[in-house]
Amino acid sequence: MADGIDVLLGLWKEQREADRWTENQRATLTNIITVVVAAGLGFIAKIGLRPSMLVVTLPMMVLGIYGVFACIKFHERCAFHVGQARGLRKKIAEQFPDLGIEPALKATSDKQRARFPRLRKIRLYVVWIALHGVIAAAGAGLSIWIIVTV
Repeated sequence: MADGIDVLLGLWKEQREADRWTENQRATLTNIITVVVAAGLGFIAKIGLRPSMLVVTLPMMVLGIYGVFACIKFHERCAFHVGQARGLRKKIAEQFPDLGIEPALKATSDKQRARFPRLRKIRLYVVWIALHGVIAAAGAGLSIWIIVTV
């Protein structure tokens, strides 16, 4: 019996680590895009909006769009690993009903819902997608501004 539980715990741990790795990848990508965009905006602020700055604004738009799609894919991967871990956790809880794993988790979740009823409804991946969407929109808006005013 202990061997079976060790296998389940190992598989659960593997899924949670994969979820953390995916989230770290998303954070790293977002940090890179944010730093590059900030540098580009600093360059634009120093030089001014002129046609030559399309070299900065168009890639900024592309980076934002890429970030949106990457965040969507990272969310899909996280959902997969969390779903796998949840299934394994339930299997472990079935093996050890006296531990009360599922009722304890449900109680914690219910308290969290009561404490943050509105925030709980906002999905974190939507926040990251919105950030990258704003970057893409800023790049597009600045590009259009340059094209229209020249």
